[in-house]
Amino acid sequence: AAQARPQCHSVRLQSMSVSFIRRSRYRLEDDSLDADGDLSRAASPRRQPRVATATPSLIVAASPAARARAKNARVLLSSGSASGAASAAAGSDSSQGERQVRYTVEEAVEKLGFGRFQIKILCITGIMSAADAMEMLLLSVLGPALRCDWRLTSTEVAGITTVVFAGMLLGAPGWGAVSDKRGRWSVFALSLCLMAYFGLLCSFAPDYFWLVSLRGVVGFNIGGAASSFTLLSEYLPQQHRAKVLILYNLFWGLGSTFEILLAYLVLPTLGWRYLVAFSSLPLFLFMLTLGHLPESARFLLASGRAEEAAAVIDQIARENRRPAMEGLPAVATVSESDRGQLKALFHPFYRRTSFILFSLWFGVAFSYYGIVLVSTEIFRFHQDCFSTAQSVTVAHNTTESVVDNSCCRGLQSDDYTAMLISSLGEFVIIPVNMLTIDALGRRATLGINYLLTGVFFGLTYLCVPKAATTAFLFLIRAHSAGIFNTIYIYTTEVYPTVIRSLGLGICSAMARLGSMTTPFVAQVIMPDVSVLLAFIIYLMVDLSCAGLCVLLPIETSGRALAHSLELPDVKFSAAADGASASDGAAADGASAADGASAADGASAADGVHERTDNEGGFGESKTE
Repeated sequence: AAQARPQCHSVRLQSMSVSFIRRSRYRLEDDSLDADGDLSRAASPRRQPRVATATPSLIVAASPAARARAKNARVLLSSGSASGAASAAAGSDSSQGERQVRYTVEEAVEKLGFGRFQIKILCITGIMSAADAMEMLLLSVLGPALRCDWRLTSTEVAGITTVVFAGMLLGAPGWGAVSDKRGRWSVFALSLCLMAYFGLLCSFAPDYFWLVSLRGVVGFNIGGAASSFTLLSEYLPQQHRAKVLILYNLFWGLGSTFEILLAYLVLPTLGWRYLVAFSSLPLFLFMLTLGHLPESARFLLASGRAEEAAAVIDQIARENRRPAMEGLPAVATVSESDRGQLKALFHPFYRRTSFILFSLWFGVAFSYYGIVLVSTEIFRFHQDCFSTAQSVTVAHNTTESVVDNSCCRGLQSDDYTAMLISSLGEFVIIPVNMLTIDALGRRATLGINYLLTGVFFGLTYLCVPKAATTAFLFLIRAHSAGIFNTIYIYTTEVYPTVIRSLGLGICSAMARLGSMTTPFVAQVIMPDVSVLLAFIIYLMVDLSCAGLCVLLPIETSGRALAHSLELPDVKFSAAADGASASDGAAADGASAADGASAADGASAADGVHERTDNEGGFGESKTE
């Protein structure tokens, strides 16, 4: 007995030591992952399952299969017990129904494709473009009519056109900044209503001062129409974007043609007041379609309104008859103070592009509206031939004599025919642009159109029959419209969502500077000073812009729309709870992701997937 007592004591101590060691070890035995992503462990037939209470860094999966499943799912256990993490995950699953997969708007737009939804947006915004074109083409026929009725000088006639573009110069950047902060739809609707109202009031203007003032307000509100183009572009898949945006400009040509026909029917019989009133009626009719126009999903996400963006994306799926997207959109919230900032246009990455675009927009508006106004002046003042005697300074003519001579003729049916033929050039250039804009790229298409516009401007001065002059005007109008088609697309593609409307608005404002300048060339220098000088000015502007196209640093063909001010190789992630995962935007727009997962870009526990904003791609993100 005395001998057995120490042995029993030794065995007891050994058993206690083994039990203590077993209780002290942190391990999960026979771990497995259930289908819902909860961490569980099959009970051993020989002992009850233990619950590990160690911190996540100390937990190690026992079996290789369990480790593989945990690696694939990126399970990150927060501090606390494993059972607590499992119950939290189960609660999340019961509240949301299933693991929330995050996707970007770019991915949704590409997956849902082009269908009835995009066609609807194209028609609604296109009608707005047609109404805008009617207001602009009204200027080319309103000036000659008022010259006779109110005995206006050439400078006063040019002032009617200039004040409209001055209003657009002020309105375009203002509406663009508001569009980036408050939304595309609200700016679009408000500017439309104001444009229709003040456009109708112009028909009741009692004198020159009132007409100029009201037309200036109309021009200010026309500056908000660019948000419709931005809205359309943000819902188009990359494969169809260029072609559909070119078709959008088809509506501009339709509006121009309709305005010329309306002027031909109304102006000689009812007068200019009825023409102005009838030109504003399509805007009132267009208000009925505003309820069918959604807000931009990209803007909604930038504003942190993920649920509204998801509703719009579900609407796209229903109307396009495609399966709905699973999960919720990845939110990359940008504060309102960071959206629509003017200084962002001069970020080192965009500075050169912005300055070149400002010049190109000035040039295209200078040429396009120049040829619209020249179409009436050429046939009014130079019916026979552009001779040297007719292109010298008419210093001996008084202002009154110029007014009297111009009033004797007015616009004839031949003038309307020539204007109508030249406006048809906008339709001819559309299939050509659709073939070249992707094959040659945006920059090459811009440069070729600028070059040909300048060449045909020079040929228009030659002493040729009226039919040849009409053909040159047709080609100038066609290539000028081609420039507009391409530069609108390039501008919306090169700037990210947070400054896209602002960038388009500022560029549109620079175009208005060109539009404000061209009336003094087409309606003052050409009839009163020198036809040759006017055409030299147009020729030099177009050739200079053709050279600037070569200097554009970015080719946007084949690239997805950027979201934030990140450089092309900057990546960001979405947070697990649907908010932004960034610590804050840096100066260049790069975000520092908290808790971003590695390898395949999937996040942990709640299943959030990482995405990149690099040209719309989706890739990897690493945590350091």
